[in-house]
Amino acid sequence: MAIRAMWLLIYYSIFQTSITLHSILKPTDLKKVLFLLAIGYASLVGAQSPLRLGAHFDPVVTWFSPHTSRIDNDGGRLGFNAGLLAEYYFAPHYAFASGFNLTHLGGDLLYKDSVTIITDAGGVILPAHTTVAYNITYLSIPVALKLKSNEIGYFSYYAEMGFTPQVNISSKGTSTGRYLTKDNVSKEFSFFNLSYFFGGGIEYNIGGQTALVGGLFYNNGFIDVLSTNGHRATFNTLTIRLGIMF
Repeated sequence: MAIRAMWLLIYYSIFQTSITLHSILKPTDLKKVLFLLAIGYASLVGAQSPLRLGAHFDPVVTWFSPHTSRIDNDGGRLGFNAGLLAEYYFAPHYAFASGFNLTHLGGDLLYKDSVTIITDAGGVILPAHTTVAYNITYLSIPVALKLKSNEIGYFSYYAEMGFTPQVNISSKGTSTGRYLTKDNVSKEFSFFNLSYFFGGGIEYNIGGQTALVGGLFYNNGFIDVLSTNGHRATFNTLTIRLGIMF
């Protein structure tokens, strides 16, 4: 119970810190601070004996799922999800899984009507049938339940399902017609995102508690990520897990 309470305190502290830092620091400074927070998080988690700690770098395919008739999905984009993994085993085959990740998502949106996109330089008017390629970076803290099999040879198999709260730390847009070129469009996107995910994979034991991890996950957004112009869309992602657990 004490360990679970510490986990909750860590999550809450990191989330509140990220909100404060987002409002007072430049993006480059914010990324440096987030890196230091990740190191501190790893130190705290690693000190708990029922826990396993790891790291991962996951290729991601991501796209928008529009929920209004005035925009269309015009293509997906490649991204990544990278950071720390942490698992707390409360029973031999069951664990609470979490992490501290930098997640780079994106997608192409086709605007059927003329629209004004807000940038640092002001409003940019896009004509009808303009496509904008968006690249969004989030700080993500997933919370999941993990089910893991017995080791068979060097392999074990697992399944996970859970939720991913995310804080937006960067939003860039590039349009057809060169109306936008990697412009900051953070005012076009919500600060907070929430999604659910499920998936599974394998672990290959390479000695002791150390294992290589592979898997496939599907992530579906709960919350509209667009904040202006009466448009609504969520993110969908397909993730290939590549990691190592210690």
